[in-house]
Amino acid sequence: MSLPALVFEVEIKSTPEKIWEAITSPDWTQRYFFGTAVRSDFRRSSKVEWQNPDGSTACDGEIVEIDAPRRLVTTWRSLWAPELAPEVASRVTWEIEERADGCVLRVTHDRLDHSPKTHDAVSTGWPALIGGLRDCVQAAASAR
Repeated sequence: MSLPALVFEVEIKSTPEKIWEAITSPDWTQRYFFGTAVRSDFRRSSKVEWQNPDGSTACDGEIVEIDAPRRLVTTWRSLWAPELAPEVASRVTWEIEERADGCVLRVTHDRLDHSPKTHDAVSTGWPALIGGLRDCVQAAASAR
């Protein structure tokens, strides 16, 4: 059975650089990424992981493509639940498109054919996550 790619978009009244910072900074991800801190040197072929406050890894992958501050592609393994951890790695693409009044952030999670439990788990998680990212970035901009 072929599972469709999951594609989520959100408009953010900010710059590509600020959105990129929110995606790649552990201080930012802890605010909206279910309490996890992203860890990576953000170079092609480098490991990337999202660590829980207790130091365990919620999810991880490898950087496949990076074009700061516009595009980040990683592999993805869901490790936060025992039933998800054995599944095959999938792929997540973050794309930031600048527009006249801000940006559109598009997150595409694909290559999920061999990861049906991950597909089901992330289909509800991504909208909450990118909505939280938008809210954090816009709140920080209005606080200045």
